[in-house]
This record gives sequence, structure tokens and C-alpha cells, in this order.
Amino acid sequence: MIRHLAFILTIFAAVQCCPVVTAQTLDNTFTLTVPPAMTLTALRGPQFQNHPNTAANVAFTNSVWMARTAASNGSTVTFTTDHAFQNVTAPSQKRDVQLRLPFMFVSPGSGWAFDTNVDQTDHAIGDEIAMVQVSSQSAGVALIFMNVTFITGDISSLAGGTYEVTVTGTISEN
Repeated sequence: MIRHLAFILTIFAAVQCCPVVTAQTLDNTFTLTVPPAMTLTALRGPQFQNHPNTAANVAFTNSVWMARTAASNGSTVTFTTDHAFQNVTAPSQKRDVQLRLPFMFVSPGSGWAFDTNVDQTDHAIGDEIAMVQVSSQSAGVALIFMNVTFITGDISSLAGGTYEVTVTGTISEN
């Protein structure tokens, strides 16, 4: 019994003499990566018009595009034509096209601005591409309105038929 008592006293003395740990602080880090996702969507489908058979130009108004970027340094949106307006059945028959960005609605603080808001082709000298562009300074959304205009030119040489042009939008990180 005395041995047991001595053993218990020895353990008690050992516990009493050792420092007591009171509190401990640990860190654990959680990280979420948001990719610089970018989307560009044409909100209206193909548009169709009939020519009035006058010297007047024909405008396709308010083609609307939505651009969204999560890139912290912003994005650039470029719209380009594949060529001038071209007669589908007689491709050598062409008319110039004008692209114009009249306005856009943007999310606050994103810094969206027009870089080039008007351009047109000049197929007679080989300039088949019209290009307009907007860009942002940071993440945000923009509703971009675009007008596409068929430049009639000399009505006496305007061949009948369907004329087409394709506008391609591209979004890229700055």
C-alpha cells in the first residue's frame, strides 16, 4: 500500500512540476480561384430588311450584344465583318457596310469605354473589313448596341438579289 501511495505521490508531483498548456492557435487557409471567365452573347438573331430601291442606305438598328468579364484587368470586345455586303448568288456584286456602336449600358466601376465606335468597308480599294471595339478596365457587364448599315452607293449599278454580311464578336482578356 505504501508503494502504491508513493507511486501516486510521484505521479502527482510530476504533474505539478510540468508546465500546463493553456491555449493554442492554429491557422487553416481556404482559397477559391475564380477564372477570368468572359462571355459574349448576341441577344438578337439574324436580321432581315428589304431594300427600298432608292439611293437611301439601309440600317439594321440595335443589334444588342451582352459582354461579361470576370477578368480583374478587364476585357476587350471586337466586332468585325467577314467582308463587305456580298450578293449571295453573284459574289462579285458588293456594297460597303458600316458598323456603328451608338451606345452601351455598363455596370458601375467596370470602366467600359468605346475604343472605335464607327468603321466601314471600302471594297473598291480592297478594304473588306469593318471593325469596332470597346474595352473595360476591370470586371463587369456591358450591353452593347450596334447598328449595321448597307451602303447603297450608285443605285443604277445595284444588282438584284440577297446581300449578306456576317459580323463576328470576339472577347479577350486585357
